[in-house]
Amino acid sequence: MPRSASRTPPRAKAEGGPVMALTSTVAPAGSGPWQRARHQLGRRASVKISLVVIALFAIMAVAAPLLSTLGGWSPEEFDKTAVDPYLGGQPIGPLGGISADHWLGVEPVTGRDLFARVVHGAQVSLLIAFTATAIVVVAGTAAGIAAGYFGGRTDAVLSRLMDLTMSFPSLIFMIAMMSVARDVNRIVLMTAVIGLFGWPGIARVVRGQTLSLKHREYVDAARVGGSGPWRILTRDVLPGVAGPVIAYTTLIIPGMIATEAALSYLGVGVRPPTPSWGQMIAESVAFYDTDPMYFVIPSTCLFLTVLAFTLLGDALRDVLDPRGSRT
Repeated sequence: MPRSASRTPPRAKAEGGPVMALTSTVAPAGSGPWQRARHQLGRRASVKISLVVIALFAIMAVAAPLLSTLGGWSPEEFDKTAVDPYLGGQPIGPLGGISADHWLGVEPVTGRDLFARVVHGAQVSLLIAFTATAIVVVAGTAAGIAAGYFGGRTDAVLSRLMDLTMSFPSLIFMIAMMSVARDVNRIVLMTAVIGLFGWPGIARVVRGQTLSLKHREYVDAARVGGSGPWRILTRDVLPGVAGPVIAYTTLIIPGMIATEAALSYLGVGVRPPTPSWGQMIAESVAFYDTDPMYFVIPSTCLFLTVLAFTLLGDALRDVLDPRGSRT
């Protein structure tokens, strides 16, 4: 047998194992960018845990009426038998009155079921956050694509509008608007006000991405082929900015949740008796030393929701927008 055919370089044998192990952890060859992104996200434990937490609270928000019915109490229903009038309305029983009748205890003084108020508070908080985020993403994406693609006067006007909106002290302006407008639907008003100040950030991200995409070969080819601006924007430019937009969207949701909680905490957000996590945290401050569970439960829900969206957003940004994650 020839010498060259009988011998295998030892270095190739040594390197074969690690190479095979490495290739087994990457996406299959020929898969698209979204399949590769899903494969990378599926390998992260933080993503899996975050998705479980988000799904849990989303189901809680959607099924809030059913869950409160299963618990046996509505969020506005008082239970005077669950509090001690001789101790300033403190819940009867350990851990804030946790029992078979009240799964998470009761509010001091009023005796309202804390489980019913927490699940309905999740519904209010997530509804405002998701709706405001949708407004921000749609408005910001449309403005960013228009400014980046058309340029010239359109870019100048939209860019100055972005600068003007971002120059406002948004939180102070939100508090002022929410304090003045009293006889309106608070949920609708909060959604509109939060969405009003959130769109310039994503618009700037999309504008920068559009500027880098509008002179790519496939965009120039579509333009030469007779495609109009609307077709180019929807078929060629929008898919190119979809990754950063999705990552940015997931990152701004926790900010929206925190903003709603902050406004409700300050007393200018959702009004009682409509439950809200921020409102419950504000009311629990007076009882944190005598009934700490009243403070711990809504605070934990808010913390877990914000943390889950933040971890998921960071992972999506690393996978879908690696350049943005390094800057």
